[in-house]
Amino acid sequence: MNGEGMGMKAVKTTSSPWGRADRRVVPRGRLEIKLALIYPERAGRPSRPMFNGKTCDISMSGVSIVVDYNIFQEGEVALALALPPPRAGAARKVVTSTAEMTYAIYSSKLQAYKIGLAFRKFRGNGKALLEAALRNALNAEAEPECETPTDADQRC
Repeated sequence: MNGEGMGMKAVKTTSSPWGRADRRVVPRGRLEIKLALIYPERAGRPSRPMFNGKTCDISMSGVSIVVDYNIFQEGEVALALALPPPRAGAARKVVTSTAEMTYAIYSSKLQAYKIGLAFRKFRGNGKALLEAALRNALNAEAEPECETPTDADQRC
C-alpha cells in the first residue's frame, strides 16, 4: 500500500537546493497531511484564529506548508496533524504538538508562501505516532505508484 487515495504521497528527500545552507539534520519526506494551526489567544481577539491546510514536507523535527498568503507569526502555535490511516479501513490518528514558525518565504514559482515550523513538544504519544507514519510512508515510496521526486519538486 502506497498511501495513494489517503491524501498522502511519500518521496524521501536527500538533497536540498540550498546545499550547505540547509540545516536540517533528520531525514524528511514529501507528505501531504491535513493539518490545523491554532494561534494563541491575544487580548482584544474574541477567539483563537485557526488555519487549515496541508503539509509539503515533514520530518521528526518539523514541517513545511505551502499557503496562499503569509500566515507567519512569531512564537509558538498549536499544530494538529491528521495522520493517514496505517491501513485501509483503519481510523486516522491526530497528533498534536506545539510548534514555532521558523520562516516564511514567497515562492514566485509556486505563487504561494512556504512556511516552516519546528516541532517543540508533542502531546501524549504523538511523537511515536508521527515516527511510525513517516516510516510507513517512506517505506512505501519504493512502490512504482508513488510520486517521483521530479514531480514533487515542481509542487514544493
